[in-house]
Amino acid sequence: MATTLASVARRPSAGRLAAPRRVVFLLSALLLVVSFTLAAPLAVSVAYGETEVVGAFSTTLFAGVALGAAGVFLLRCDLSSISRREGFVVVALGWAMICLLGAIPYVLSESLGFLNAWFESTSGFTTTGASVIGRPEDLPRGILFWRSMSQWLGGMGFVVLYVALFPLLGVGASRLYGAEVPGLEVVRLRPRISSSAGVLWLLYLLISAVLLVLLLLGDLDVFTAACEMFAVLGTGGFTVSSQGIAAHGSPYVEWVLILFMWICATSFSLHWAVLTRKPGKLLRNSEWRFFTATLVVLSLLVAFILWSSNGTPLGRALHDALFMVVSTGTTTGVAIVDYEVWAPAAQFVLFILMFMGGCAGSTAGGIKVVRIQLFLKQALMSTLHTLHPGAVTAPHLADRPVSPQTMRSVSSFLGLFMLVFLAGTVAISVITGMDILSSMSASIGMLGSNGAGLEAVGPFDTYAAMPGAGKLLLTFLMVTGRLELYTVLILFTASFWR
Repeated sequence: MATTLASVARRPSAGRLAAPRRVVFLLSALLLVVSFTLAAPLAVSVAYGETEVVGAFSTTLFAGVALGAAGVFLLRCDLSSISRREGFVVVALGWAMICLLGAIPYVLSESLGFLNAWFESTSGFTTTGASVIGRPEDLPRGILFWRSMSQWLGGMGFVVLYVALFPLLGVGASRLYGAEVPGLEVVRLRPRISSSAGVLWLLYLLISAVLLVLLLLGDLDVFTAACEMFAVLGTGGFTVSSQGIAAHGSPYVEWVLILFMWICATSFSLHWAVLTRKPGKLLRNSEWRFFTATLVVLSLLVAFILWSSNGTPLGRALHDALFMVVSTGTTTGVAIVDYEVWAPAAQFVLFILMFMGGCAGSTAGGIKVVRIQLFLKQALMSTLHTLHPGAVTAPHLADRPVSPQTMRSVSSFLGLFMLVFLAGTVAISVITGMDILSSMSASIGMLGSNGAGLEAVGPFDTYAAMPGAGKLLLTFLMVTGRLELYTVLILFTASFWR
């Protein structure tokens, strides 16, 4: 009998029947896990006596847990044979589902309408930091806490959390993990994917705790410190005030945030190396050195521009330039000044930084530094090849030659990224009527998870006035950028569904 059942399971028809069941089961389990995180803002609402908000979070939490639990218990199935196709579907639909779940408390508490709630929730979970809320300080504390916490949850990723909590996925874990954490290679801190995911979240919690303590030492209250910690750890950008980080009036807090924005845009595998007494890996890592050197050099360049063109005192110019270059380069997007009053050259530097992003394996968005590195190396090799046509050269990374397949992957990603960016720019301009610079910065702000841009979408502007179609387009760009293009765009190809 066992042989007969096994043979049936291997038939195409059985596979087609099992695939939707596995997808729905995994989505249900993901919904169940994330729904429990609503307990934190619910507790905050109770503590502040926000009755309506308590009802909003209670309803959302119980509905999410009920639906998730029902799917998990009714659709139990073998998860060891998850295909790559199923992994992509689960991750893409899972992110859309969680963004929808996150929007419900905004709506039920009457803080935002549905479309604005969807935008705000998606922006938070994708760590974009673009907002439709002009004065976040006027929000109920529970909603403000959830808004901030969503960045922290999205920074490390829902599926990474799920894989860490459910090691029984077995080999199927790599399908989900790789679909949410795409790149040149999957970060493995331990032999098993589930163990790696667990280590990543432990590191994340440890760094979060350290930052929280340091912010409390800066005279921030517990609520504000927690919200700012969420924003920086997820490199998200939502702050608790319409004045951004400058509202705290604390140089100490600003320097602490500079340090931790840089830390969180560094690969977590390097943090693990330092904690396991292998600091040499950090110092030898060419991506980290390139990233750090780029931030330092561009900070000095912007400081010089501010000092020479804007007449800013040198000390202030260095401080403001370093904060904004690190904030932009790490795709955090928080601000302490309105950089739109800066000289155009300084604004242009920030605009270019929006494309780069942080290191692979970090919470930062963007193209990622390692891809920029390899592209520049390939460009140099091609230039030298024109001088020495017979030379056999190949780009190297970490003292090892980079395979042609990897270089093709990098070139394809960069080309596709620029294509989506340009298409997004045109679509935004047509839908909203914004000028081309505003449209370009909005497009890269969403795709690169930076949030803020230039002109109509500057650091202290909101997206509240954007038409509904424009907001839907921007949320699509947010999720597409957060999942590094392929996981979302592959769903729109005919071959994927054959």
